[in-house]
Formats: sequence, C-alpha cells, structure tokens
Amino acid sequence: MNLDEARNVIRNESDAPIGRLWHATVSICSVENENHVSLEEIIACLKRSNQFNRVTLVDEIAVSALYARTGRERKNGHAAYEDFVTNAEDWLSYIRSSQAGSGKQR
Repeated sequence: MNLDEARNVIRNESDAPIGRLWHATVSICSVENENHVSLEEIIACLKRSNQFNRVTLVDEIAVSALYARTGRERKNGHAAYEDFVTNAEDWLSYIRSSQAGSGKQR
C-alpha cells in the first residue's frame, strides 16, 4: 500500500477492517515515510484504532512511531508494550505541551 492510499484508508474508510487499518498504519508509520508524515497523521491512525476499545497492533505500531519521533519517555523504560500510552487525546496533549515548551510551531 502506498502512502496516498494509506492516508485515504485512515481518513475516509470509516468501515475499513482492522487488517486494512493495520496495513495503512504500517505504511504511514514506516521509517521510509518519516519525512512525509506528520505526527497528526500518526495520531489519526491511533484514533482509528482507539475505536475498537482494546489495544490492537495498529495502536502498537502508531505508538512505537510516536515514541520514536517525539522522544517521549516511557514509564517503565523498555518493558513490553504494557506501559505504552495508547490514548490519542493524551498524545495530542503531550505534543501540544512539548511544542509550546520548545517554541516549535507545526
């Protein structure tokens, strides 16, 4: 799946099955696309997955990318995924406060 198709899945396919969301998230969160994807697009993947009301592979991929791109500290260091923050609104708040504190505008 190319990046444009992945973006379309996340933005417009409200009934996309979890496997299709996973595939789109992998494309959006890939290291190869890092310079072409905003943090907000990664959070959009997380929001879509949050609708399932359980942690999915989509959450884990999106959150891994967010931690890597933002440098956010994890609560328990490198423990397995249990300490990942998977709530999209928490991430939005974290990014806003980080940008405000550093003077960055995005």
